[in-house]
Amino acid sequence: MAEVERIRLAAITARDAAIADGIRRGVRAVGRVIEALVRAVVTFPARVDTYNALRSLSDRELQDIGMTRFDIGRVFEPGFDPRPANDAGQRRATRAA
Repeated sequence: MAEVERIRLAAITARDAAIADGIRRGVRAVGRVIEALVRAVVTFPARVDTYNALRSLSDRELQDIGMTRFDIGRVFEPGFDPRPANDAGQRRATRAA
């Protein structure tokens, strides 16, 4: 009978630990969501300013920084990497050497 009680208590302890772990993971996930929302709200004005500044550039100016009009909407996507900038002066120096 003592062996059955020991197994029952071990099962209860394991169940409680699993429930506590699930709650901890849930709280952390909610915290990450809240952090992401706060970060989005805080950075929104700067993102709008950057977007508007890029939209005000001419096609030539965008080309000089390695972008096109299509790239403006993607600038804030994770992993966005514009083409290398237009370094015509550096290319001329390389050809002359």
